[in-house]
Amino acid sequence: MLLRLALLFLLTSSAGALAAGESNLKGAYDLWEDFEGGKVCNIKLDDEQTIGGFVLEGDENCFSALKLGGDPYAWFLDSEGQLVVTDATRKVLARFAPVEGGAFYFRRTDAGLESLSLTPAD
Repeated sequence: MLLRLALLFLLTSSAGALAAGESNLKGAYDLWEDFEGGKVCNIKLDDEQTIGGFVLEGDENCFSALKLGGDPYAWFLDSEGQLVVTDATRKVLARFAPVEGGAFYFRRTDAGLESLSLTPAD
């Protein structure tokens, strides 16, 4: 019984720390193709929970132009600190690695697509 309580404490305390990290990312961002003249989408990362993570808001037509393979619906941080974007069915659409300055980068050149950057909006 004591072991169960200890495990429960560890799980809830680490979930709280993860939620705090995600809360720090809340705000307006630019999602853009990493080349001269690439498409730029304005998005909002919210800390309101939804199916598959936290609410992600943006223009569906703009998302479609980025060829993500679905409609972005939610986001979360995985255990490695990557920002993961999913659709409403929880299918992973993008996995952005953290880079300098609070930005994230999704390398897609292996799939023949332009890589994407996610940077805090000015």
